[in-house]
Amino acid sequence: MSQIVKCEVCGGVYNRSHLSAHQRLSHGLGKTSNPTDAGESQKLETVLLLYNQLSEKGKEKVRNQLESADRHLD
Repeated sequence: MSQIVKCEVCGGVYNRSHLSAHQRLSHGLGKTSNPTDAGESQKLETVLLLYNQLSEKGKEKVRNQLESADRHLD
């Protein structure tokens, strides 16, 4: 029996057996994608895709955490 799953990047609903192909073709994510191997622009695109899926409260929390992380770097 097929299992329906949600794409973590875009939120689309797919059959589990097709999810890796969807992610590879639509989002440029390999089956064993490692974010540390991705280029700077691909990392930025992935972060923005995920950020845009958050609620306004979630986005605010991320902004606060990033601001706090920047302060710790100074």
